[in-house]
Amino acid sequence: MRCISFKLAGVTLLLNVVITFAQKPLYKDPKQPIETRVQDLLKRMTPEEKFWQCFMIPGDLDNVPKAQYSHGIFGLQVSAGNQGGGAAGQLLKYNANEDAERLVKKINAIQKYFVEESRLGIPIIPFDEALHGLVREGATAFPQAIGLAATFNPELMAQVSTAIATESKLRGIRQILTPVVNLANDVRWGRTEETYGEDPFLTSVMGVSFVSSFENKGIITTPKHFL
Repeated sequence: MRCISFKLAGVTLLLNVVITFAQKPLYKDPKQPIETRVQDLLKRMTPEEKFWQCFMIPGDLDNVPKAQYSHGIFGLQVSAGNQGGGAAGQLLKYNANEDAERLVKKINAIQKYFVEESRLGIPIIPFDEALHGLVREGATAFPQAIGLAATFNPELMAQVSTAIATESKLRGIRQILTPVVNLANDVRWGRTEETYGEDPFLTSVMGVSFVSSFENKGIITTPKHFL
């Protein structure tokens, strides 16, 4: 009888261990409410991990030890070239010449590392510049923002931004650092050409047309610079 009790106890303990490991953390369960998932994740994060979720840099995993990004990071502006070494051993080898297929494959490989091997598995957000066209080889360059605003045509603006959004998404980019919605009321500012001019109404209309196209493609925009 004692032997049977010990066996049952052992089986029960083993089942509890299996169930514990089989259960996903709340923050990884898409069936849970977003707020519940957020609070669960925040409780698990160290101060360092929280800091890195506010941090974005140009970079990738080329020649970087895996442990350097075990804390995760908000986003990377990924280069398409691969020099090999470090954590890049997981990645495919690419030539220096950048193209959409190489970039998206590299971003996917980097994302796989962060989801599967960083401590909490938080995905990164690949980002890039796309003020008047995605700043990537082979992408389309349109007139600067001040030139687009001079058309006074929000429908045309939407066509342009849809094209930019499509080229961004095809490369795996999920956030762009644009549009610039500063009002150019002092031409001594060196970035006047990045604005839609001095009129608040025109700037608002063009800005909404630009942002809407990216939101329709599931890409985050970053209207700036409010200060």
